[in-house]
Amino acid sequence: MKMGIWVLLAGVLLGAAGFTGVYYLGTSSCRELMSADQPELAWLRKEFKLSETEFARMSDLHAAYLPRCAARCSQIEQQNRKLEQLFGASSPAMAEIRNALLERARMRANCEAEMMEHFIQVSQQMPAEQGKRYLAWIGKQTFLRGQAMEDRHRTNPARHSGHNHSM
Repeated sequence: MKMGIWVLLAGVLLGAAGFTGVYYLGTSSCRELMSADQPELAWLRKEFKLSETEFARMSDLHAAYLPRCAARCSQIEQQNRKLEQLFGASSPAMAEIRNALLERARMRANCEAEMMEHFIQVSQQMPAEQGKRYLAWIGKQTFLRGQAMEDRHRTNPARHSGHNHSM
């Protein structure tokens, strides 16, 4: 009986040690990226094999872009709060709501245009082939991907006879 407990304890300890070793080996590249000076850009450096000079230019572009991005996000959030107030009024005025929606759409479009401009600037700081690959990838990850509302309203003739307007 005592031998069984020792075997069980040894098995549990070996299992825990094995799991810990596999975990640390499996996550070493992620932990390395997270401990970099700029973890939000470390993946870019690794994925596109950027030199020190290229990475420094990317870092400068990123630092210059962040305050403008934050300002746009703040403006869009203010517009969202305005829409909430208009919609939550005791008698919502559709004309005001429509104007607020149009203004928010304009703000978002400007935001996307400035993002695209930033992405193009970043791509131009890379070797040509890497820049082309970066733009293709970033486009799929951002605005060339269907948005949630667009996806909800797509029709599939095999499944629906009309638009799906459910939320």
